[in-house]
Amino acid sequence: MTTLLLALLLGSLALVLLSDDWRSGLLLTVVIGFAQDPLRKLTPGQPAFYVGLVLIAFVGSAFVLYQKRGGRLDLPLMFATNPNLTNWLSPLVLLLLFQSFNGLQRWGMPVRVLIGLGFYLAPLVGLWVGFQLGRDQRLLRRLLLLYLAGAGLFAFTAFLDYRGINSPLFDAIGGGQLIHFRYGFYTKGATGLWRSTDLAAIHLTIAACLAVIFAFSGSTGVPRIRWLVLAGSLAVISLFTGRRKAIVQFVVFIGLFLLLVNRYGSSSNRRQLLGGVVVAAGLASLVFVLEPSEFLGGDFGEYVDRAGSAPRDLLDRFNALGLNAFQRGLEISEGIGLGVGTLAQTGAANIGQVQIASGTYVSESGIGKLVAELGVPGLIVLLGLFWGLTQTLLRNLSLLRLLPPQTAVFEIGLLAFALSNLPFFSSAAGVYGDPFVLILCGISFGSVLAVPALAQQQARAQQALAMQAHQAALGSSSAAPETGFAGGG
Repeated sequence: MTTLLLALLLGSLALVLLSDDWRSGLLLTVVIGFAQDPLRKLTPGQPAFYVGLVLIAFVGSAFVLYQKRGGRLDLPLMFATNPNLTNWLSPLVLLLLFQSFNGLQRWGMPVRVLIGLGFYLAPLVGLWVGFQLGRDQRLLRRLLLLYLAGAGLFAFTAFLDYRGINSPLFDAIGGGQLIHFRYGFYTKGATGLWRSTDLAAIHLTIAACLAVIFAFSGSTGVPRIRWLVLAGSLAVISLFTGRRKAIVQFVVFIGLFLLLVNRYGSSSNRRQLLGGVVVAAGLASLVFVLEPSEFLGGDFGEYVDRAGSAPRDLLDRFNALGLNAFQRGLEISEGIGLGVGTLAQTGAANIGQVQIASGTYVSESGIGKLVAELGVPGLIVLLGLFWGLTQTLLRNLSLLRLLPPQTAVFEIGLLAFALSNLPFFSSAAGVYGDPFVLILCGISFGSVLAVPALAQQQARAQQALAMQAHQAALGSSSAAPETGFAGGG
């Protein structure tokens, strides 16, 4: 059965890509991204290569898109507000090639190097595809709505898992990990169809953030309330994974979203957001009035208490896996770097292990992992890229006033989501080794790079409307004497 489903998915992907239909290819990529976990659970041995299926589909779709664009990367359009940023791309490519060769020479594990390359290339390809999708807002919304549909289905299975429904499809890969809530109470956390609690938590957070974005970038009234109810439901279900960073990231996203809308949104955006906050507060109060333990289970309070303990541990975690891991990563890098893929978290992939002192500790920190694998040269290149992207984003944000309010708040929301990942990447990088997560983050960030192109589209549309109005006015004025002459005759 699993072989048939896998053949159907890959066959459909091959068919649409051979037909040069990159749009359907991207939609199928989302489907494959969700399907790969339950398919892996049903396959004997639970082969780890299933995790790479989504990357194959995404890269294939991106390649067809590249061909349809005439083999152009459109980098001048992509970095229209900061052309100097392109100067850092060649050093980045050369750095990755060198560190791939370095890693291969050190450890002699080609598969590990390929996995490591995927970690760096997936968000870069996602950035470029996100830019292309940002220029086609209708397709971008369709893609994210499809993701929300899949995440909603998987979230329901996570809720069933939490409520004690037993199924082989709900078992975590590798048996799962016990999560200690307090002395005397521990559990494995809910996964549903996802392969681990970490992955379930990040996807629930992504979906909750996207639901909030759609709530304020679409229809008002009842549809907005429905989106907010969905966002709240996804956030609550994320508690059942036992991973506190999920709900913390959602709170960070809300804070960034409010801040950016207040700073760069229109007055109508700010009014709508204020109304939405009031509605969300009312819905949250209603849930607790209804005694949630009656329909969420008697252990619901344990999950809430665990989430409430997150602020006490955040500073310690960010300090340990941020600054300290960065320093340790710099030490073990030997200056030149250990090579791409050295600290890749491959789980049960059975591709060989690299024994590095403090390697596991450093690999949990995104910034520590980057500096350990890429060394001082990588640190210089990444700092240059970071500074250039920061300038680009600030300039793009200043152009949002030229866009329709719904488009502007949609892009603000995607940027807020992308930025909300940065602190968690620095302190909990394990889940960002998943290609599907990296692709979604890259697309969200890349779409904001399309703001100058969207502003140009909006200016051309307004110019065309003005021209039509002018021609209509000329037509009516030229017709008036004829009407008067005919009446006088």
